[in-house]
Amino acid sequence: MGVIEVGALIAVIGCFVGLAGWIAGRDKKILNDGEWKGTVNTKLDDIKSSVSGTGTELAKINAVLSEHGERLTAVESSSKQAHHRIDEIVDDKK
Repeated sequence: MGVIEVGALIAVIGCFVGLAGWIAGRDKKILNDGEWKGTVNTKLDDIKSSVSGTGTELAKINAVLSEHGERLTAVESSSKQAHHRIDEIVDDKK
C-alpha cells in the first residue's frame, strides 16, 4: 500500500468516525428534547387540572355566598321587626 492509499483510508475512517459522532449527538439531542417535551406536557396537565379544580371551588364558593346572602336578608328582616316591636314598647311606656 502506498502513502496515498493509507491517507485515503485514514480519511475514510475519519469520515465514518465523524459521522458516527454526529449521529450519536443528534440522537442524544432528540432524546433530550423528548424528555423536555414530556416534562412540559406533564406540568401543563397539572396546571389544567388545577384550573379545572379552581372552577369547581369557585362554584362552591358562589353557592355559599348566595346562601349567606339569603340568610343575611332574613336576619335583616328579623332585626327590623324587632326594632319596630322595641319602638312600639317604648312608645307605649311614654
